[in-house]
Amino acid sequence: MSSAAEKAFEELKETVGRVTVDNPKMQAKNVDVFYGDKQAIFDVTCDIGKNEVIAMIGPSGCGKSTFLRCMNRMNDTIPSCRVGGDILLEGDSLYSSSVDPVMLRARVGMVFQKPNPFAKSIYDNVAYGPRIHGLANNRAELDDIVESSLQRAGLFDEVKDRLNAPGTSLSGGQQQRLCIARTIAVNPEVILMDEPCSALDPIATARIEELIDELRENYAIAIVTHSMQQAARVSQRTAYFHLGKLVEVGETKTIFTNPTHELTENYITGRFG
Repeated sequence: MSSAAEKAFEELKETVGRVTVDNPKMQAKNVDVFYGDKQAIFDVTCDIGKNEVIAMIGPSGCGKSTFLRCMNRMNDTIPSCRVGGDILLEGDSLYSSSVDPVMLRARVGMVFQKPNPFAKSIYDNVAYGPRIHGLANNRAELDDIVESSLQRAGLFDEVKDRLNAPGTSLSGGQQQRLCIARTIAVNPEVILMDEPCSALDPIATARIEELIDELRENYAIAIVTHSMQQAARVSQRTAYFHLGKLVEVGETKTIFTNPTHELTENYITGRFG
């Protein structure tokens, strides 16, 4: 990094762009994350709007996935991890002692980098969540949830004649859509996606991106991606992270064409990253 960029980073202001939105679904306020004595996230404040896709970009190791995992308390599974600040869902703190993380993850679903279908049938992959959360009173209702979820994930027509086949028998792109169907089967309010297309070919990636755009009509979505082209295609706002700090967030078009901060411009133009 140039000395000028280092100076700009040190002078990074508290206001880093449009961190708030008029209609927030989630609000992160002054979030810090520590792994033992090492701080990975520094004082991040950012909203996720309803019916919005916000993309989180930045170099490897900049903290975007760590921040994403705070939003459904996945970092709770790491003993050395400690989260400061607060994250609100519809105004309620996710980190309140009264919040059950299992129930929270039904409201805030997550799709991971590598497709991870359960070692079960296609049907049972999607039915798993509704079963454990008691969302269906009988088999007919469960059938409806499974079909509806596969339809919304754009997968039903491809698998309707083999719902008893293993989920692992599907192609990589189909497996990822199955994981999305599994996520939306419990009717979440927010969907988090951590590099959901990094293991997929261009055709499967395009289908997932189309799906993300369709899902935005019903969900708030946050996606971590290393692909700036993908961020430009799927998101309405983009947040740029660097060394654990939120450097800049704003309308995606503005971030990619007229960024405010030198660090953002250097990353967008390929000077580092």
